[in-house]
Amino acid sequence: MKTRKVKTLPKNPDPEFVYLLTPHENQMAFYAERTDRNIGIITKEDQQYLKEKIVGIAGCGGMGGYVAASLLRLGIGELRLADPELFDISNINRQWAASTKTIGKSKAIETARMLREIASDTTLVVYPMGIQKEMISEFVSGCDIIIDEIEFWELAAPIILHQTARQFNVPILGANTAAFGVHLFKFTKNSMRIEEVFGVTLEEAYEFDVARKNKKMSLDELEQLADKLLVVIAPQLENCNPNEFIRIKNRLITEGKASIISTNPLFAAGFLADHALLELLPSLRNNTPAIPEMPGYIYIDARNFKSSVVTQKWF
Repeated sequence: MKTRKVKTLPKNPDPEFVYLLTPHENQMAFYAERTDRNIGIITKEDQQYLKEKIVGIAGCGGMGGYVAASLLRLGIGELRLADPELFDISNINRQWAASTKTIGKSKAIETARMLREIASDTTLVVYPMGIQKEMISEFVSGCDIIIDEIEFWELAAPIILHQTARQFNVPILGANTAAFGVHLFKFTKNSMRIEEVFGVTLEEAYEFDVARKNKKMSLDELEQLADKLLVVIAPQLENCNPNEFIRIKNRLITEGKASIISTNPLFAAGFLADHALLELLPSLRNNTPAIPEMPGYIYIDARNFKSSVVTQKWF
């Protein structure tokens, strides 16, 4: 991949380039002061440890952008951002970097631009082409943890990401919102594989993606695919009332759009970012349970005051 090393993103970045934003000079005192309120919950030694960590974030939309902002504020030393999509008007209801000024612009680039306005004492690596075979080893190599927030319908990109993460032994956390609920998943080298979750090979995933994007799938085929994905990605979506579930599913099939209210990505992203921190600093768990690996998951629902830790295969 072609990489441009810069301090500030250009006004009109080239989507074919990876942008490496290096820290500004003489930022040590600023970093110490801006992360000072972390101390007490974590130690100064922990903070220095976080400054040396690298986190990859695949998907800068509903939750990815919020997670990136939280981890930057936490003091993570390097964030890698990948997303091929452009912001549209409908994203404004829930996505961190979506605004009237960013409509039609790269999600990865504009998320990085806003992060740079918060602090310029860390490294940002931006992949506006999204997750692809050509860049995936570069994206994954060196990461301590990866956040998977790739678009719901995409099959090939997450498989590419997860296969490479297994090769480099990098754990992946992913979360989704379902009405007022959040599912949190953890994938590792030894966990259930995402190919098993989707029930397709990488080659089949490419075929599904092409057929769906070119509108070559019938409504029956889309419904079958949606049913398969919902069962494994949002297994507790039944906590919605029946009419709500029907409306969500119908929009997903007929319009290709997931129904997401503005409040829940904040809730989900905070929960996800907390567990990313706990993965990086397991001593903070204080003997509390870790996230079960796939096919297990954690579920929490703000509306129903429900939570559960599922440790067995559920489908």
